[in-house]
Amino acid sequence: MNDSTHDTTRPRRNFTRGPLAWLVAGLLAVSGATGAAAPAQAADVPKKFVLHGSGYGHGVGMPQYGAYQLSREGATGRGILKYYYSGASAAYRTTPRTMLVQVHGPDPYSSPSMGDTRTTTKVTVRGGDWRLRSAEPKTLAKGSGPVTFTVATTKAGRAKITVEGKTYYGKLLRIHWSGTRYFKRSGSPAVASVQGAHGTYRHGRLAVTAREGVPNITNDVLLNTEYLYGIAEMPSSWGLNGGRGALSAQAITARSYAMTKDFKSSCRCHLVDDVRDQNYTGWEKESEGADGRYGAVWKRSVKATVRGPREARVLTYDGDPVAAYYYSSSGGRTADSEDVWSSAVPYLRSVKDPHSLDAPGNSYASWTRTITQEKARELSGLKNVKSLWVTSRWPSGQVREVTATSPAGKKVVIKGKADRMRSMLGRATTDGSMPAAWVTKVRRHW
Repeated sequence: MNDSTHDTTRPRRNFTRGPLAWLVAGLLAVSGATGAAAPAQAADVPKKFVLHGSGYGHGVGMPQYGAYQLSREGATGRGILKYYYSGASAAYRTTPRTMLVQVHGPDPYSSPSMGDTRTTTKVTVRGGDWRLRSAEPKTLAKGSGPVTFTVATTKAGRAKITVEGKTYYGKLLRIHWSGTRYFKRSGSPAVASVQGAHGTYRHGRLAVTAREGVPNITNDVLLNTEYLYGIAEMPSSWGLNGGRGALSAQAITARSYAMTKDFKSSCRCHLVDDVRDQNYTGWEKESEGADGRYGAVWKRSVKATVRGPREARVLTYDGDPVAAYYYSSSGGRTADSEDVWSSAVPYLRSVKDPHSLDAPGNSYASWTRTITQEKARELSGLKNVKSLWVTSRWPSGQVREVTATSPAGKKVVIKGKADRMRSMLGRATTDGSMPAAWVTKVRRHW
């Protein structure tokens, strides 16, 4: 799960970020009485409070804009990783060959408002040839040209696929298309798409099973190349502007993160295709730009980290792959993991990061959010709020404590871990969210 700098705007499932192993609730502490305050004069109560801040994301690990700027200053991918992940190594390691990525199906992480609930979806294959196979494997149907499969499930828990007027059933059914490792490798390249998924797929094969009355669809792809070619977590165009080191660092962190994910029998997958894990859009990422120009830049950066199908650079600590968390940009210094979530992780230490703020194109180098008087009352529990100040910070500079004061001098202290503060303050703003917990100042408007 990562707060990242996506390269394009794509339709995405509604989500609340937060299925991290270390996420814990923050603490709301109230000091002093919060009973009814004496009526305040209008001049004593601001109409709103404007929060000024910088950065985007949780603040733990590698800020992508920081990596971009370091690369522009001459750092290599390995040098960038060494800087942001204390004591970690990015040497060549043996890796799994394949990953199963859920592109449609119920949420395997029990995350609120996540996953698919449709009982029917469609898979379309365009270009080249296709075939439908059973688990045995046996070819059930085949053809050429554009085709659409209607995918559903039965009450008995079997997959149900209808294509060209005929319906097929099975505990597991697979859709293949030409130009892949699984079907007519040298044939005309075809591309598959799944209704409701984030991307399209030039590589792999789609496996369909039934789960909770919903089609569960996974794509079976090579980790070191096919999966990473489709990871849309950093703009490929950065590679044309001095950012190739950042792209290489991103490829290594994405691979390392994937390697920490165990196979889950409930979804028959290792990862899902969105921000609960990593944003996987497949062919859309690989082919982006005129004639695939930007996609080719990203692929070259991925390939530069690979020796073979089972050997590539991996970010490790004490010899084990790490969950390499990353995000868009910091507010000037990254965070210690325990200040954002709960556990102290040795390779997720706070470091200075002026690079995020210096990077070109960072629209979150500065931002503002507004909390109205009404929302300030709801946040604090006070009848009226005269002032709202940041009264304590974590070493990263992220908000640790905010104090609200009434016209009569009564105080309420709101405090918690950085990600919790980001969430609590963000919900109180007119935007309903806040980019990061780096709040530099609060100004009152009367």
